[in-house]
Amino acid sequence: MLGIPALVPATLAAYAVVAERQEGTLEPVLGTPVRREELLLGKALAVLFPALAIAYAVYGVFLALVALFAHPGVASALIRGPDILAQVIFTPLIAAWSIWIGLAISTRVSDMRVAQQLSALASLPTIAITTLVAINVIHPTRALAFALAAVLLLANGLGWRLVSTLFDRERLIANTR
Repeated sequence: MLGIPALVPATLAAYAVVAERQEGTLEPVLGTPVRREELLLGKALAVLFPALAIAYAVYGVFLALVALFAHPGVASALIRGPDILAQVIFTPLIAAWSIWIGLAISTRVSDMRVAQQLSALASLPTIAITTLVAINVIHPTRALAFALAAVLLLANGLGWRLVSTLFDRERLIANTR
């Protein structure tokens, strides 16, 4: 289930800058007195909230279907407190990381399809790690969870700063690479 917050926000964020540039609506936005950090944070939050809604809705439907239709032994194995807590905590962290990847790519490419494909490709390492944890190749422990959460928090902060430096108003207005 953690693959959803890795892919959905990345593909949505990939459109954030490049689509506005192609549609000709980026220039008025860049002319506003908003700092680039604030603009990018607004774009990130505009992607984060729908992505979280989708991820949590799918997870909620999954839990409801398991509780209603699965054998009690299977349901008790799938609906466990630590798994639910991990989903609640890691969904926004992974989604935010995917958003910064998508925004970074979106500021550098000039085609929406390329931005979407590169963002999905860049999300594969996150999906690989979550899959390895899900199938117990990497055994989840409390220490591993805290370490991964700390890494994701740090990566999100650095991602925001990095994307802010990549976001060059003059280059985007002039439509140069």
